[in-house]
Amino acid sequence: MGNNSLNNRVILMAVAIVVFFLDQASKMLVQGSMALGESRQVLGDLLRFSYILNPNGLMGLSFGPWTRYLLLPLSLVALAAIVYFYYRWQGRNVLAAVSLGMILAGAAGNLLDRFRQGAVVDFIDCEFPNISLAPFKWGFIKFSGYHLERWYIFNIADSAVLIGVTMLLLITLKEESRAAPE
Repeated sequence: MGNNSLNNRVILMAVAIVVFFLDQASKMLVQGSMALGESRQVLGDLLRFSYILNPNGLMGLSFGPWTRYLLLPLSLVALAAIVYFYYRWQGRNVLAAVSLGMILAGAAGNLLDRFRQGAVVDFIDCEFPNISLAPFKWGFIKFSGYHLERWYIFNIADSAVLIGVTMLLLITLKEESRAAPE
């Protein structure tokens, strides 16, 4: 095992541990100080803490009555994918280790919530520019429209996964552009 590989393993684990504990501590603080459904302004309407339990997936994704039973194995598959990417990238890039640590922590934090209480604790509630997509029909595709006034309520684990996946995507694109023949 090379020195870079060992350093990156330490970085990955340190990031994962710190993000996991920040996520779990913030969720415990919210659960201990707020009633379910309560909302408190932090920066006016721009940022609120709104305590909810989300039995669904990211941004309210639901598979009907099977949601709970599908999200647990999907989370385990995500953790296995992180291990795969780690072994594929170990020793290559410090940023890859950081991004994988963030994804690992986020997946583990939300997975623990699902095991412990059957839903994920979400509380970060942000204002977002309104999104409106008009209904349309294109061939056999029929879209009934969509409107969003506030962003979905999320947590630190969700943010860590999003940031980690974005970093990993950018690293991959950069490496592929270097490897591409000119």
